[in-house]
Amino acid sequence: MSVDARPRRLNLDLFIEVPAVILTFVMMVHISLNAVMRAFWSSPLPNTLEITQYWYLPVIAFLGFIAAQRRGQHVSADLIYEMLPLVTKRWVQAVSFVLVGTVCAGFAWFGLQEALHSFDIRRTAGVSDLPAWPPYFLAPVAFGSLTIQFYLAAVRAVFRPEPPVGAETQEVSV
Repeated sequence: MSVDARPRRLNLDLFIEVPAVILTFVMMVHISLNAVMRAFWSSPLPNTLEITQYWYLPVIAFLGFIAAQRRGQHVSADLIYEMLPLVTKRWVQAVSFVLVGTVCAGFAWFGLQEALHSFDIRRTAGVSDLPAWPPYFLAPVAFGSLTIQFYLAAVRAVFRPEPPVGAETQEVSV
């Protein structure tokens, strides 16, 4: 019998992904209920478009960005990268992560300025009275989190390089 030697990252993954799943389900029910009420009773739920646009979707998208980076599942085009020597791969990866982390830090800073401005003017969703400024604070939080993740990935790329492709993984026997 063998035991999986991979580290468990359960708590933080659940903290990120469970709210996104719940919110996706709530959004689906909300939109469906709105469609049914509009079709059969000619009385749609008020502000469904605004709630979906300004509240549900930003939370789901930003949690998705964070979860994808945490799991290492962002799309990568590594045609040339795979042909590089192992030492060069480490530094290309590290420089890329630092560059992307710096761009994310810029987005976090700009997002914070926009969120503070939206708070100051008490931004609303379209012509409705629905407050739209709180979700603006998700951008600096999400991009700040991505900044930290990318900088940590850069450090890991330099000090703990990935094993070569085809290297056998060891199983722990019990």
